[in-house]
Amino acid sequence: MTDRELTDLYFARSERAVEATQAVYGAYCRAIALRILGSEEDTEECLADVWLRVWNAVPPERPEHFKGWLAVVTRNQALTLRRGRARQPQTVDSAALELAVDLGGGPAEELEGKELGRLISDFLYGQPEASRNLFLRRYWYGDTVEEAARRLGWSVGRAKSTLHRMRKKLRAYLQKEEYLT
Repeated sequence: MTDRELTDLYFARSERAVEATQAVYGAYCRAIALRILGSEEDTEECLADVWLRVWNAVPPERPEHFKGWLAVVTRNQALTLRRGRARQPQTVDSAALELAVDLGGGPAEELEGKELGRLISDFLYGQPEASRNLFLRRYWYGDTVEEAARRLGWSVGRAKSTLHRMRKKLRAYLQKEEYLT
């Protein structure tokens, strides 16, 4: 089933919409939530909330890239649940700290989230695909450096070096765009 067909089911308010979404993207969303939450029980709760949020959001929203939008909804719901339970897997903490140290600029609450997201996306689209995938595996999905390197067939040293260079390039890019001083 295509993303267009899925959103059409939601717009028709078909009871099959959630079931079809689970069949197509359930494993994908589960992997995202489990990586962040680290618990099967919490992941089940998170996914139930995700399906409800999607049902309530579509319509009126018609996501252009349904899979990516669904990943954002899942990730945000998992982070909300994790914050509420005061549990954070070490991989998520260390990835966020790693990125924050190189970017600086104060706490996340002070950052203009949408503008920063747009700038990071623009930066990443200018990077080689393998490097972009490594960056996303580490900082979006919360993989350890070792897991991300293994997925790409890279050595851990190469992955660490690439991530370090990318963080430095990202910082320079954000300074050039006058986002960071």
